Formats: sequence, C-alpha cells, structure tokens
Amino acid sequence: MDKGEEIKKSLESFKEEFGKVLDPVAFIEEKNSELCKTFLKLHEMTVNDGKISKKYKLLMHAAITAALHDLEATVMHLTGAIRAGATEGELLETAFTIIPVAGMPSFAVFLSAWKRVTRT
Repeated sequence: MDKGEEIKKSLESFKEEFGKVLDPVAFIEEKNSELCKTFLKLHEMTVNDGKISKKYKLLMHAAITAALHDLEATVMHLTGAIRAGATEGELLETAFTIIPVAGMPSFAVFLSAWKRVTRT
C-alpha cells in the first residue's frame, strides 16, 4: 500500500470511528500528508485499548475538550465513546466530574455536544 492509500485508509477509519474528520485534521492532510499520517498513528497508538479501555479514554478526551470549550472536538469524542460502548450513565458521570474542575461553562459544552450526538 502506498503512502496516499495508507493515509486515506487511516482517515476513513478515523471518520468511521468519530463520525467525521475535523477540519484541522483535514487541513493538515491537505497541507502536509506526512504530518497527518504521524498524527493519525499517534492517535491510534494512544486511544486504542490498553490498560485503560478505548471507551474510557474517549470519555476522558471528551471531558478535556469540553473543559477547553471545544464543542466540535467534544462532539467527535462523545461519538467515539458511544460507538465504543459508553452508556448513558457513564456519559452522565463524566459530565458531572467536569463541574468541580472546569466549571459549569465546560459542563454546558459537554451537554451541548451530547445533545448534538444523540439527536442524530
């Protein structure tokens, strides 16, 4: 498989997992395919099941991106977490844990993302 096919396969897998490829990732792919390939490999290595399951890693990512007030990334990570088997109870508990460390605005971002994911 050549480099172009490898990146396309990785992007397709990313899109399947998260529902879309975020604009920054698409931009990197367009401008620097080697950087995109490296990012996607890093993503696969760090998010896939290990000592901590993929589901919980994606819930952590969703909490972090909500704390950063990044709605689009939170939507993406919640989509991945749900596809990895996250339950409503796990999503709710993750949302609640955001409040003491990042505040109500971050909690609101998480809830907005959750509503967007579950309405589709």
